[in-house]
Amino acid sequence: MTEQTATRAPSGFHIMMPPGWARYLVDDEGKRALITQTSARMRDLSRPDLDAQARTLVEAQWRRLIKSGVTAVYLPVETSEILPPASIAVRQHVAEPGRTFEQSLRALAGATLEAFDTPIGRILRWRSEAQGTGDLSAIRTRQLGYGFALPGSDRRGLVFVSAIPFPDGADPALVEAMTELSDTIMETFRWR
Repeated sequence: MTEQTATRAPSGFHIMMPPGWARYLVDDEGKRALITQTSARMRDLSRPDLDAQARTLVEAQWRRLIKSGVTAVYLPVETSEILPPASIAVRQHVAEPGRTFEQSLRALAGATLEAFDTPIGRILRWRSEAQGTGDLSAIRTRQLGYGFALPGSDRRGLVFVSAIPFPDGADPALVEAMTELSDTIMETFRWR
């Protein structure tokens, strides 16, 4: 490896997803692809009544993703009757002037931040849970956050947030299985 190669900034990242997962860029094309996939799923289930609701939910969620700076989401295309659904969102994060990436994430996480030093650099992780409100009051969501500082920068990096919604009374072992799956996916992260 030459000195120039060793100091070159990453041009992106790579992450491995389980079979049956897809990446959707948070843009118009990604939204169309997700709506098409969701509509096909509703047709397969013979539930045209849910198609309009699903489209409305995707539109609303897309606006929230754009507003929060998310650039891509990863979702299981094939749903499971056993495991709860999950999603992983990624966005760039820049710490405020005078703060490091890690300091900024400590404030952003709103939960205890764990730090793991690995061969690819330091990985920051946090976990939180929240009870839904209104129509979703019987649903809890476990969020797992992961931060990867950009090599050569102490203020910039990527933040991944995994969301695992599950109904009250869900089997805790299944929720833990999805938590472990999320951690395993994030262990495959590499800068390019």
